[in-house]
Amino acid sequence: MTQLFDLSGYIEEGQPGVGSETVLYTTLTHAERGHQVKRDLESRGLDGESEYVRRHLRAEHEGYDEEQPMTRTMIVSEHGPTHVDSIDHLDPTSELSIDEMPMEWFYGDAICLDLSEVEYPDHITVADIEAQLDESGLEVPEEGTVLFDTGHYEANYSTTNYDKKHRYESEWVGMTEAAAEFVVDAGARAIGIDAISVDNLENIEPNYEFPVHALASREDTVIYENLANLGAVAGESFTFSGMPLKIRNGTGSPVRPFAIFE
Repeated sequence: MTQLFDLSGYIEEGQPGVGSETVLYTTLTHAERGHQVKRDLESRGLDGESEYVRRHLRAEHEGYDEEQPMTRTMIVSEHGPTHVDSIDHLDPTSELSIDEMPMEWFYGDAICLDLSEVEYPDHITVADIEAQLDESGLEVPEEGTVLFDTGHYEANYSTTNYDKKHRYESEWVGMTEAAAEFVVDAGARAIGIDAISVDNLENIEPNYEFPVHALASREDTVIYENLANLGAVAGESFTFSGMPLKIRNGTGSPVRPFAIFE
């Protein structure tokens, strides 16, 4: 029987990450819609107590205190929640915005390696990857995806705990450029991690170098970040789906990635 494992976090207000703050607000409630339609029907001499109106006013009539949204508006960074980067994210000369990248790059064979024993401020090295490949018996899939479970999302993600949120945004385990190059040279089309960046913070500061992102832009390698629940699939091979939204000229996109086990 086919099994699916969700590898995404929530899109929610207060979430840690980069880019703009995530904001969600109600643009229309069921009660507002019900009263709108009721007024319109009655203004035309029709029955204002239609089934459609009664359905939308049901919560109000039953005394619900909470607002019952019918539609909401969302403001979210392309790089805020669980997301995928476009090739032109760090290379302004590239023509591969998220909507121009082939869909085949976001779907296919995948593996997930358990790197949870690597602790901040260390970073994932070639030796770490080779050791996990040997231990698990897995191989880097040609034109496939390699995910790295560091345990960071499960340990530190929070929208309300300041200390956890600070750790999530500043104390994650990333990759060395050599580690990323090793995986790409082995045939990977995509890499992903359960942190805000595949680059280790030490690689970014103080010179604002993003060597893994730079390598990915040169090699047309897909990057997934802020993945979740990787512990559920660590040490396994599976089919991976991580399709982006079709955002015109997008520098990235929120995604709902999942692992497929047949």
